[in-house]
Amino acid sequence: MTSIRARNVNHPNHRENLKAEKYNVIREAMLTSLSDETWMSFSDLEDKVRAWLSEADVPEALFPKPGSVRWYCKAVQLDLEAHAEIERQPKKSPLHLRKCRADTS
Repeated sequence: MTSIRARNVNHPNHRENLKAEKYNVIREAMLTSLSDETWMSFSDLEDKVRAWLSEADVPEALFPKPGSVRWYCKAVQLDLEAHAEIERQPKKSPLHLRKCRADTS
């Protein structure tokens, strides 16, 4: 099975081995759910990801354990931040995210 060595924006030397199929599904759901204009709380993002998984008919067997969607959301979020695809709102608690804006210059 293929895996992705996901980065962690908070710990640059750490890599997490994630199953590629799960990573790609969660990544697509997150990037589809986030805007580059409006900030979204991590909790709301997790809810949107769950709704996206249901609407996309992703088999429940892909994330069978309680908490596995949340865990993958967090791992993918940290990797997307490390790759500057999404960003967190500075000095905001709880965590709020959005897609990184395209360079307009």
